[in-house]
Amino acid sequence: MLIGFVGLGNVGAPMAINLLKAGFDVIGFDLRPNAVFESMGGRTAKSLEEVATQATTVVHSLPNEVAVEQSVSTLLRHPCSNRVLIEMSSYALESKMGRASRMAAAGATMLDCEISGLPIQVAERKAVIFKSGDAETIEELKPVFDGIADRHFNLGPLGAATKMKLIANMMVCVHNLMAAEALNLGRLAGLSPEQMVQVIGPSAAGSSTFVNKSPLMVERKFENGTGPFRHMFGYLARANELAEELEASTPLLQTALRVYDFAKQEKRHDQDIAAIIEIIEDLKRGRGSDGRG
Repeated sequence: MLIGFVGLGNVGAPMAINLLKAGFDVIGFDLRPNAVFESMGGRTAKSLEEVATQATTVVHSLPNEVAVEQSVSTLLRHPCSNRVLIEMSSYALESKMGRASRMAAAGATMLDCEISGLPIQVAERKAVIFKSGDAETIEELKPVFDGIADRHFNLGPLGAATKMKLIANMMVCVHNLMAAEALNLGRLAGLSPEQMVQVIGPSAAGSSTFVNKSPLMVERKFENGTGPFRHMFGYLARANELAEELEASTPLLQTALRVYDFAKQEKRHDQDIAAIIEIIEDLKRGRGSDGRG
């Protein structure tokens, strides 16, 4: 089975490589050709048209809506029977639903899917795929999802995967903030931050986010991180929009929005979110008691 894969970035490339390892034939397109993908047997397309005309099933892992729209428009210009788009890019649900409708009008099916996990987790098949949309199509494509990750879940109607991703990343941001607060409090209390990383990680208080981010906080390794603030700003904003729409109580989300906004003001967009610890450390020193300076 030939799979088209559009977007071979930090997350897309390991997904595509996992498909190759699972025995799929994959033709991929990215503005920057991926040498590792090619070395693993992947075929590099020279254009979106090449993917659209050769692959019936296409996976998206794209960084923004401009890139998504270019690819969707190309697919619609080259219709084929049984076209399925597995949309794993993250952007506004309203836009996703609109593109799904356009695909349906052209006789194609779009699935709303998201992947939760850092690039290394994707490469090791430890990431989790959220799936939503037509149940029959999802079941038919089970071998494809099996090829990408060990764990994938059908959450129901189209749009459910995006909602789950917003909630999951809201939790990542809150866990990250809690990790920073705990390490800062522990340091002030005379505890070793390095030892806290070792002890809390496997304890009842630990989390995947703590395990992944607390070492970066201790080592102050914030540049070129795998989870930059620029990604999370959008997730937090959209999670808040969902909460407001549903009139849900979200005190932890509101706190996270306020603290992460400091990171935005300080133009930390490209730093790993682990750098939130520097903001926590500065709250009492350089800002008012309410954290607003």
